[in-house]
Amino acid sequence: MNQLRAELLKIRSTRTSIGLLVGLVALALLFTILTCTLSPTSQVLGEQNQISLLSFGSIAGVFAALAGIMLFTSEYRFGTIRPSVLFNPNRDSLFVSKITAGALSGLVFGVIGEGLVFSIGLIILKARSIPITMTGANMTELIVGAIIGTALWGALGVAVGAIVPNQVGAVISLLAWGFVAENLLFGFLPKIGRFLPVHASDSMMGPVQTHLLPGNVGTVVVVAWTVVLAGAGVVMLKRRDVN
Repeated sequence: MNQLRAELLKIRSTRTSIGLLVGLVALALLFTILTCTLSPTSQVLGEQNQISLLSFGSIAGVFAALAGIMLFTSEYRFGTIRPSVLFNPNRDSLFVSKITAGALSGLVFGVIGEGLVFSIGLIILKARSIPITMTGANMTELIVGAIIGTALWGALGVAVGAIVPNQVGAVISLLAWGFVAENLLFGFLPKIGRFLPVHASDSMMGPVQTHLLPGNVGTVVVVAWTVVLAGAGVVMLKRRDVN
């Protein structure tokens, strides 16, 4: 518990984490206000359109993953990994504390990101006298799926940071995979691409795109990716020398 408190303190007190949170709030507000205000009525009437529009809060997963990456890579970048390992030589315990802290911070990112997008989006749509065609079940799946998915991405970020301790390399790898490689694979081979982490987490929010997995299956897939990458991360952490 002391180790977990230390990791949570690192997240709360690091300027990069605060900057990521500010960036998430700014991006969520900008996108939601512009799209909900300027989109033609015909593009926000249907249930599918509204789900897609209000699911933008899932962008919090990117920020949560980056915060998770920083938990490990910043330690190697600034040399604080040495006192961390000296204080707690049990690297399994150290890793569990970090990945738990990453998931908890991701939960906070998810609540803030999806909460802002969903609440402000509904207010603007109602102000435009646009009927809300989403059902209560759709709303619940969207909100809960986005928040849990973001928490898992916080944990995934920690795992990536443990595997690739170079901060720039880890961040570029994550962004290149999420925004380029996986989208290309999903575009050409959707039956394979839907089992990859980004699109599997998208399926957790409901029918935001075609060709996605059912929500419960997508959740299992993202959890499986988290477990696999976490396993690789803890192995790398235990094998890597600290000098």
